[in-house]
Amino acid sequence: MGTWGPAIFSDDTACDIRGDYKDFLGDGLTPSEATDRILFEWRDSLDDVDERSVVWLALAAIQWKLGRLEERVRQKAVEVIESGCNLDRWEGKYREKRVVVLDKLRDQLDSPQPKQRKVSRRFRDHCEWEVGEIIAYTTLSKEKVLFRVIGFHQDKGGRSLVCELLNWRGDIIPRKLRLRFLGIQIKEYPNGYKVSQFMIGRTSERELPKDRVERLGIILKPSQDVGGFTVFWWGYLDEKLSEYFEVE
Repeated sequence: MGTWGPAIFSDDTACDIRGDYKDFLGDGLTPSEATDRILFEWRDSLDDVDERSVVWLALAAIQWKLGRLEERVRQKAVEVIESGCNLDRWEGKYREKRVVVLDKLRDQLDSPQPKQRKVSRRFRDHCEWEVGEIIAYTTLSKEKVLFRVIGFHQDKGGRSLVCELLNWRGDIIPRKLRLRFLGIQIKEYPNGYKVSQFMIGRTSERELPKDRVERLGIILKPSQDVGGFTVFWWGYLDEKLSEYFEVE
C-alpha cells in the first residue's frame, strides 16, 4: 500500500476505492449495490489489519462527497476514527496532521451531506478486431503502414489491442500472398532491450482516427504471443511510430 501524505486520498488503496465506487455508479449500480460490490472486490483488504481502516475511510469520504453516504459505511468509518487504529502507521508531525484529517472527516460524516451528484459513465476501450487481422494505418505524411493484431490487453480501462508492425510502408497495399512473407519491425536498444509489440489504447471514443484506419479483411497468423508490450495511445500514435520505428 503506497501512502504519500496524511490526506484521506493520499493513498493508493483509497484512490482505488474512490475510483471503483464512482465507476460502479457510472455503470448504473445503485449506491447500495455499488457498496456491496466494493466490499466484495476488496474483501481481502478488509481482512488486512492495515488496509481495513483505509477502505472504510475512503468509502465513507467519497460517498459523502457524492451525496450517497450509507449509514452502515458511516458507522464503520466512525468506529475506525474513534478507535485510533488508523493512526498506528503515523509518527511525529505526520500523526498530528492525520489526527486533524480524521477529525475533519468525522465532523463531515456527522453533518448533512450534499445533494446527490451525477456520476458519468466511465469510457472503457473496446475493440472488435480479430487476432491476426491486418490493419492499414495512414500516417500524417499520408504513407501507409500495416499492423497485425496479436492479441488484447484487458483491465479496468477496457479491452485494447496489442499488435506488431509489419516491415512495410507505402501507398498500395500488397496482396495477401506477399503479406505472408513480411517480417516485423523491431526496435533494439544498445542494452539488448527490444520492442516488437505495442498496445494501442484510448480514453474516449473520438480518439480512434477512423478516417486513417482501414480493416483489410485479411487474417494472418501473428509472429509472436502477447507479452512485454509497450503502451501507445491513439492520440500520440504517429509520434510513437516515429520515435520507435522511424515511421514519419
